Amino acid sequence: MITQTLRGIRQARNKDDPPDVERQSGLPYRILLTVMLAALLGFALGVDERLRGWEAYIASYVVAVAARTETGFNIVHAVVSFDRETGEAKGLQITPECTAAFLVIPLIVVTALIVWLRRKVSVWPMLALLAAVVLLALTDQARILTVVLLIKGLGFEPGYYWGHTMVGTVISVFGIGCTLVVYTVLAVRRGGSAQVGAVSVP
Repeated sequence: MITQTLRGIRQARNKDDPPDVERQSGLPYRILLTVMLAALLGFALGVDERLRGWEAYIASYVVAVAARTETGFNIVHAVVSFDRETGEAKGLQITPECTAAFLVIPLIVVTALIVWLRRKVSVWPMLALLAAVVLLALTDQARILTVVLLIKGLGFEPGYYWGHTMVGTVISVFGIGCTLVVYTVLAVRRGGSAQVGAVSVP
């Protein structure tokens, strides 16, 4: 009887705890996630130039399979090369303004703010960031592949114009838009199995 009474008092106290108690109880998780995101941000800033080089590396394999052509890459200069129908090799350099990867850094910052300011700790912001990175990478690969296919089909100048300036821009805008929508939906999601419940101090 006494045990049940004490249990009822504890449950009532926990139920009436203000939001500050929930924030304090989830503080270790919040600090851990924030430190992880800060480390990820530092890494992304440190290898910002190399990110485009890795894009070129991945694109060399994507293009080789999808366009059925021999390819090469240069990680240092972020260049992916491919053979044209004439047998002549051409290279595409991935410049900072031609990649969607530039959105990764601000998304990391936004995710850190969401994790720190949210009342209850949740892994949804981290899942949102992961999904956004994957979608941005797919967007860039789709754009590079489109440029290569149009150059091989229309010739270098018209193919580059349509692939890079026209169709490529549409792909980038659509891909970035979808990424931001998916990120927002996941980042603000509440509850579910991905919720890390706050542990109240008895």
